[in-house]
Amino acid sequence: MIVNSERTIALTCPACQGFQKHTFSLFSISKKPLQLVCSCGFSQGHLRRINKHFEVDVLSVEGDRARVLIPKGQFFAMPLVDLLSPLNGESLGYLGDPAHVQDRILDGQSAFSLTSDDFANPEVMRDILQLLEDLAEGDNIRCECEHPSIGIDVYPDQVELVCSYCGSMVQIEASTRRHQERLAKVGQIVMEPCTSHFLGEWLKPLT
Repeated sequence: MIVNSERTIALTCPACQGFQKHTFSLFSISKKPLQLVCSCGFSQGHLRRINKHFEVDVLSVEGDRARVLIPKGQFFAMPLVDLLSPLNGESLGYLGDPAHVQDRILDGQSAFSLTSDDFANPEVMRDILQLLEDLAEGDNIRCECEHPSIGIDVYPDQVELVCSYCGSMVQIEASTRRHQERLAKVGQIVMEPCTSHFLGEWLKPLT
């Protein structure tokens, strides 16, 4: 029997609202977490092996942390697994053979789109997310805990940066131009483990 050693996990990113695919070898997954980072720069969570199960620990499109355990046999043999949140049953994404995952994305990609009506000020929110993406690309958003994994929660009038490992959080208002101008002055956001702060406490002007 020939086993295809490639698998793909596709997750909806809370930051950019798009599907991000991560393709990996079955034999590359170990107890050390495989970080799942979206192309926009934000960490969606991780994948790792725990005894006879594989753990998918990710952030949902709403920004809620969800942990799914998949039996070893299912992980290796199933052509497609729908990843559902154990909290509310909502879809987190898909896992399986790369071709099957791609087909499922094409079938259901319209279900995860946001419109301008979802935000208090769509233009400001767009600019806020772009600024955060620029900071992330320069490695200027991080947590100082042992295993940092930064994700993002997007709400109608604010954004929250969340470390999915320790729970540290920074809240960023995103409904007026003043909020955007404040974030534009920030050169770095360094989160302390297990704390919650407002953006004003983290202002570090660019030099």
